[in-house]
Amino acid sequence: MTGTPSRRRERLRLACAALLLSVLGSCGGGGQAAQDGTATGSGGTGISVGTVTGFGSVLIEGHAYDSAAPRYFNDDDPGTAEPATAVSLGQRLQLLTGASASAALIEPDLVGPVQSVSGSGDSFTVNGLQVRVNTDPAAGPVTFYSGLPGFSGLRAGSMVVEADGAFGVDAQGHPYLQATRIAQLPAATQAVRLTGLVSGLDAGSFELDGVRVLLHGTTPLYPAGSALRDGELVNVWSPTAIRGGRLDAGMVRVRSLLGASGSARIGGLLYTSPSGATSVAGISIVPADALAASQMHALAAGRYVVVQGRVAPGAGYVLADAVQACPAQPAQIRLSGNITGFVDDAHFLVRGVPVDASAAALGARLGNGVFVQLQGGVDPSAPNTVLASSLHVLAAAPRGGTVDLRGTVSQYQAASGSFVLSWHDDGVTMASMVALAPNAVSSGRGSLDDGAYVQIEATQVAGMLQAYSIALLSAPHDARGLDTEGRAYGLGATSLRLNGLSIQLNGVVPQGGALSDGARIDVRFVQDAAGQKLAQSITVEP
Repeated sequence: MTGTPSRRRERLRLACAALLLSVLGSCGGGGQAAQDGTATGSGGTGISVGTVTGFGSVLIEGHAYDSAAPRYFNDDDPGTAEPATAVSLGQRLQLLTGASASAALIEPDLVGPVQSVSGSGDSFTVNGLQVRVNTDPAAGPVTFYSGLPGFSGLRAGSMVVEADGAFGVDAQGHPYLQATRIAQLPAATQAVRLTGLVSGLDAGSFELDGVRVLLHGTTPLYPAGSALRDGELVNVWSPTAIRGGRLDAGMVRVRSLLGASGSARIGGLLYTSPSGATSVAGISIVPADALAASQMHALAAGRYVVVQGRVAPGAGYVLADAVQACPAQPAQIRLSGNITGFVDDAHFLVRGVPVDASAAALGARLGNGVFVQLQGGVDPSAPNTVLASSLHVLAAAPRGGTVDLRGTVSQYQAASGSFVLSWHDDGVTMASMVALAPNAVSSGRGSLDDGAYVQIEATQVAGMLQAYSIALLSAPHDARGLDTEGRAYGLGATSLRLNGLSIQLNGVVPQGGALSDGARIDVRFVQDAAGQKLAQSITVEP
């Protein structure tokens, strides 16, 4: 791939607009093997819908898929490919795999101000929909927080959050979202997301969670060829806020199998409609045989399940071969990759996920660049962190493994799309040859050239790294200091919190944008003799 990142991104935008409509709208073709050898799309375009439970591959409901294969999209800008690092732990992801294309759709369920917070500490409301938090691994993926210390950080009023989760309907017929991830966004965020069941549909509008959604002649409806009807589960995005109980839809996506074929793996809450039809994540489920029927009927409505089966050609439902309840496994999360943002054994990142391995390191020497494989769960006392229950250090990434490295570019060749990356492995300077993958996407400010400081996500192949995600960062890391990145919270006059760390602002003027709670930031800091973390630079990410 040649040219500057901006030119490449523009070409990807044009190409991916067509890809999104064809792959996410009306798919076809053969299968593609996942990294663990499972044929995800055998006999057509396979579909997987569920919660992201790990990285190093991307894991959906614990099942590994090759994270390097897809192009990633977000519904708020469906023609533009996103970097793979746009996917976060706890998000809900729809993955479609085929012989000629693979696409992953990032689709938050809710974005908007927190309207109310329950005194019982287990639910809140956004855009009229109740959001229930989950702390029980047996009930589904435990709620993970980003830019918040946990439920205690939620405030009704101006606080804006993004919530991902499994949609359900309780015994009284009230809809709710069982949250798998809650992220604070900057309070200035205007965009809105709603998820719910369509009701009161007429020629130009419908009702969703008490909000009247207004349609226009130019409102896109995905997948291509979909038709709205009452009782259907939809996701609505709008660039403007709800006003007077009404929302101008910028996009409507129907949860359906339109165009999909082949294998299916669907995770979510089991729902039986008043008519007796069963669905999971808005997708109709029909048992393929007596065994699957008995499995499904043994599970109560509202139970978090994973359905495995195949798409019934042209019928719009999944023929289920197995319907299994979420296993009661506290170590639900698996992470594999290089450590970044290392502060100590209780504070570091793997693929951008904050990790506390203080009880699992067992004397292992950890540091930036060290390749680790770990299992764990959401820390009950700090639910914005993964508490590792086991950790293994590898000398290097295995062949086909996913690496996440920060370093400086040299010997950049635009024609071949290759460069040398100089990076640090526990303080030792290393150099790796990097080639841009055909689906490579860059983000950040500046251009990819000699001297650029970047963070790449790449696959270890024979003798080199094949990068499919490149983030252009502001400045090289100072070996004398420390750094970390994520969503800020607890911002005060003199300090902020980030990934469980209290960082003193130290008079630093933020670069790149306004510093606020919920903003994605990169902080370089030093630690003084008293243990205070003093910011040296703060960059607000675009």
